[in-house]
Amino acid sequence: MDDFSFSRDPFAAARSIPAVDGVGFMHNRLDRDTEHRDETSIPVMLADSAAGFYLFHKDTLVVEAGATKSDAIRAIFDKGAAEALGTDMETVIILGTDPEEGNAPRLAALISDAAAQKLEGSERYRLESVRTLGLHGLLPADQLGAIAQARGLLNWHESHPYCSKCGTKTVVTLGGARRDCPNCSAIHFPRTDPAVIMLVLHRDETGTERCLLAHHTRFTGPMYTTLAGFMEQGETIENAVRREVFEEAAIRIGAVRYMASQPWPFPSSLMLGCYAEALTNEITIDTTELTAAQWFTRGEVKELMARGTDSELPHTPGPFSIAAWLIRSWVNSREA
Repeated sequence: MDDFSFSRDPFAAARSIPAVDGVGFMHNRLDRDTEHRDETSIPVMLADSAAGFYLFHKDTLVVEAGATKSDAIRAIFDKGAAEALGTDMETVIILGTDPEEGNAPRLAALISDAAAQKLEGSERYRLESVRTLGLHGLLPADQLGAIAQARGLLNWHESHPYCSKCGTKTVVTLGGARRDCPNCSAIHFPRTDPAVIMLVLHRDETGTERCLLAHHTRFTGPMYTTLAGFMEQGETIENAVRREVFEEAAIRIGAVRYMASQPWPFPSSLMLGCYAEALTNEITIDTTELTAAQWFTRGEVKELMARGTDSELPHTPGPFSIAAWLIRSWVNSREA
């Protein structure tokens, strides 16, 4: 171990990582307790008067508007309200129990297309996109985490109803945490697609540290942000970072430091946030992915951050995303 820089406290660096307050979908206080579920779990929770439901239609969530504009919106409904709003009770899945609400059950379900149409024009209820809820912080942070969990699970159940081995329709088990095949006995678990998202750093010949920000082809506005990409089979996080940066910007990467992760329910990804050390600094962009990329000093990034996400000038993403957190954490750090 003498040749490895390992302090007496191996977790000291992790404890020094900036707080992730304000980053969307990262906070979820529910106790999932998946291993103790059985075929009675959903009926038992449905019979609990404290049970609360998150109700979805595609990528939107049913919310109830407050009596005044200053009132908070509500997204958790009791069973009676859920049924009245047109919930398909056959789609109910368990999210967990809330330890801060007396272990009240928390469930999720879909409403029908007809029920969604009835909500159009309603003064009391509306369908709000999950992205908007997170982007604007319209609900408490820990509810947004549960919503990300629910949207990912419900999407998986909708898109994977049949056994991939024999084609038989599978049945929901463990309260929605698994699907089993009654024909070949195969068991199927929900999928999560890991993706790396990285802020590339480089120190130039004068000793000044810069970060790489890019404008992606999918953006309609002048936003500059980090690079990102899905991991491939048999690939480590570090190698995925190196591959994606080289593919998109032709920059060679050395050391990679994992920082934090963010659930991303569009439909069910996990963003693995990293810093990446650039060994080269000449940029050649992949024009199918990027329209521009350049190196920025901390001072230059501060100017981008100050403009806000509605600016017509180049700017960085809002605090909702882990990309913004990586950028902000670097800007606020003291350059060595």
